[in-house]
Amino acid sequence: MVNVSNYKSGTLQDKCRPGLHLEALLRSQVFISETVSRVPLLNQQRYAARKGTRERKGKKKVKAELAKKEEFVPYKVKLAKLHVPEGPRRFVEINKPEVVDDVYFTKHFMNIPISLADAVQFHRETNHPSVYDSPEALLTMKVELNLQLEKKNRYLDNFSRILLLPHNFEYQPIRKVLAFCKTQETQEDATKAGADAVGGVDLIKRIQSGEVSLSDYDYFVAHTNMMADILPLRGLLKRKLPIVKNGSVGVDMPKMIQIFSRGLEFASTKDAYELDYGFVEVPFGRLTMPVEELEANFSSILKDIESCRARTSGDFITRCYVLSPPSPEYFAVKTEAYVKKKAVDTSSSSSSDDESDNENEKPDEEEEGQTTSRVRVAKQ
Repeated sequence: MVNVSNYKSGTLQDKCRPGLHLEALLRSQVFISETVSRVPLLNQQRYAARKGTRERKGKKKVKAELAKKEEFVPYKVKLAKLHVPEGPRRFVEINKPEVVDDVYFTKHFMNIPISLADAVQFHRETNHPSVYDSPEALLTMKVELNLQLEKKNRYLDNFSRILLLPHNFEYQPIRKVLAFCKTQETQEDATKAGADAVGGVDLIKRIQSGEVSLSDYDYFVAHTNMMADILPLRGLLKRKLPIVKNGSVGVDMPKMIQIFSRGLEFASTKDAYELDYGFVEVPFGRLTMPVEELEANFSSILKDIESCRARTSGDFITRCYVLSPPSPEYFAVKTEAYVKKKAVDTSSSSSSDDESDNENEKPDEEEEGQTTSRVRVAKQ
């Protein structure tokens, strides 16, 4: 056994002769290192954390508490906010002077909406053969919507519609419709209306056996007396199954077939960054059509869009533009004559006598209400 004190004092080096094996020397050194490492630390002291460390950990706790109090934001919305385009999508006019002359810069003055007849006439001039050379161009309307609901942070979802215009024009191809009818009279009416396939229980069995391909048809309509019979086709038709909600189930078969075969399809688009902003862009005629027919189509589309509103007060349609590509010009059109706007709810405490006394003050109050509504839109 090797003595540690001898090793430290140097006596071990004197005892090691040249003939001593190297392996024995290495073993002795390993033993010495083990004995030294196993010596317990008697004078061990414990120190507290530094002052800076305490402050840093305290700040982390405060930040964590603040993060919990913030409103929840979905991950997709956070990613969308990282790439938000500059400027709002909704065109807001604030602190701009009124127009005095007929010619002005729309960038520096308030934009005045015009009538639909004037907008059509302007587009006919720009699409003249001497300018853009497209006299039969499509007239397209872009309707801006306010999707904000009464409840905070709740917005209207996208909606899709199909509408039969009073005056048709060449735009979309005729779609194929399959009609489910039980009686012979309804089947004859559906065939005269333009249905591509008509049948009852026998047609349902042929569909289940695979004799009739469902991919050949775009829409499916059914009579009310066939609602129980078409339920077995729920797994095959899926979202195309006729239901009362979208108007594909009813009594008037010719009208339903005309709507789904020749109707105009359009849908709303919600902005990914401004959740309260949405728009509908749909053509409503051609420049060669009379102004009366264009106004009838324009009015029917606006009324159908207004029927999709879910707000109890305020304006759902905020602005409407009329375009006619390839011309880059667009004109804001008045919509008050076509859509009745709902007034904001007021308190019922005011009496009829007070209303009669304040008749002269109503115009001033309306102007104040318009200014406040503009300010609210700007804050959004």
